[in-house]
Amino acid sequence: MRLIVARHGETPYNAQGRFTGQSDIPLSTLGEQQAEALAERLSAVRFDVIVSSDLQRARATAQAIARRHGLPVEEDTDLREIAFGAWEGATYAEALARHVAEVQRWEIDPTIHAPPGGETVTQLHERVTRALERWRGRYPRGTVLWAVHGGVIEVLLCHLLGVELQKRWEFRHDNASITEVDLSCKGVTVVRMNETSHLCDSS
Repeated sequence: MRLIVARHGETPYNAQGRFTGQSDIPLSTLGEQQAEALAERLSAVRFDVIVSSDLQRARATAQAIARRHGLPVEEDTDLREIAFGAWEGATYAEALARHVAEVQRWEIDPTIHAPPGGETVTQLHERVTRALERWRGRYPRGTVLWAVHGGVIEVLLCHLLGVELQKRWEFRHDNASITEVDLSCKGVTVVRMNETSHLCDSS
């Protein structure tokens, strides 16, 4: 399977440095422009299926791409961003002021510690790997697009490359970036990562 993973365009929370998680907020004006630039960059790719998180920032990004291909957007709730619970909509400083002990535990090991009312990185990993097996099973030789979130990209790459989840921050994933992996019987090949050349005129 050829898996092309696109991160959604910018949102107001991204611009303000806020935890977004599963808060269902729209793209900003810049984010809409980024989604269109991303769609144009991928217009020559022949996709078998276009899949999106069900959150509107990812769905709008997927729809911009789908319009150029005449394909529907299939939603997968397993591809949602990690849930940040009580920290959603807050900046890091605001979350720290409200929940200092919880933030400290989360920073030490987010695979076992979650924000209040949120998810651990392990739970996100379980969802993403479940989605990967589902879509790989349906399109083992196909070209699949995922329109998703930064956290999804991080844990996906950790999973495919055998990297510890605590090192997920080492993978950069700008808004409207493209990451591509080839999943064959011979193994995993990272074809491109965090490609953003199509955004030169939309930033």
